[in-house]
Amino acid sequence: MEKTPIWLYKLVQPIAAFALKIVYRPKIINKEVIPKEGPIILAGNHKMAFDPVLVTCGTKRTIHFMAKDVFFKGFKGFLFRSAGTLPVHVGKVHKDSFVAAIKILKQGESIGIFPEGTRNRTEKLLLPFKKGAVTLAKETNTKIIPLAISGRYLPFHGLTIEYGDPIDVSNMELEEANQLLEEKVRELLLKNQERISKKTNKKGRVNEN
Repeated sequence: MEKTPIWLYKLVQPIAAFALKIVYRPKIINKEVIPKEGPIILAGNHKMAFDPVLVTCGTKRTIHFMAKDVFFKGFKGFLFRSAGTLPVHVGKVHKDSFVAAIKILKQGESIGIFPEGTRNRTEKLLLPFKKGAVTLAKETNTKIIPLAISGRYLPFHGLTIEYGDPIDVSNMELEEANQLLEEKVRELLLKNQERISKKTNKKGRVNEN
């Protein structure tokens, strides 16, 4: 099978990840669940344009992210493709839209997906999940690692990137599998909110004393 070009990913990712670690000081939790080899799908919430780089901070593996095909026009499209990003053709059947992703997973590589389908600019914890991630997982018998990016996207305030245990949806119906994935990501987000709340309350008690 023809390999998807990743030369720009290899060139830019280490620099971008280093810069984000300096500026946002992300706390990375449970990165050891990401296997060093073999097919895997990483799927989680999406708030900012640089979330894909944040996701890669937890692994040295190349992650082929999926993005709307509207971003694959002109020179921008050249850059996206050279970074190993794959277009999702909105509105077409998944076997047509995800053919490149299926090939990549069959080659034993990794795919990154934000199931919300777009950046969440609302006050909601999550937007409803689309079924792309679980469809790919079932199509290729690949496990999914749920992940959550939490915290304030402000310099030096710190973000948290937490990876959950891999889930196997191969024997589930699509709707059930999608619901499970959304629940796992939601649990990670709520757990971090609780962690932040406890830390804030503890600091408040210390200040009061």
